[in-house]
Amino acid sequence: MFLAGNKDSELERLTGRWISNKDYRLPYRTLRECAQRMGTSPELLHRYCLKRYGMDFRTLRRRLRMEDAKAMLLEFPDLPSSTIGRQLGILDRSNFTRQFKEHTGYTPDQWRLLNKK
Repeated sequence: MFLAGNKDSELERLTGRWISNKDYRLPYRTLRECAQRMGTSPELLHRYCLKRYGMDFRTLRRRLRMEDAKAMLLEFPDLPSSTIGRQLGILDRSNFTRQFKEHTGYTPDQWRLLNKK
């Protein structure tokens, strides 16, 4: 654990690394697991995400995954959307489709067709 005065700067560094390393793509990573890997408590990480990103950890992780999914759907037009979902840590095809539709209003395949270059 780190000192109370350095909490935000240390959490900024740790979450920044988590994002840049794309660790949010790892399957089955709960808030507790991520906090433990970062050396902090789930409560501190939760509060930090709310303060810094305006959303809880789970929502942040989902948003990052969905933004990656949109980019990958366009970058790899021949790759099945279920494969993209698995690469983003969402192992169940229907779960990926549901999350993507909640985020964009479209299924991955519909979104890909609408945004073809």
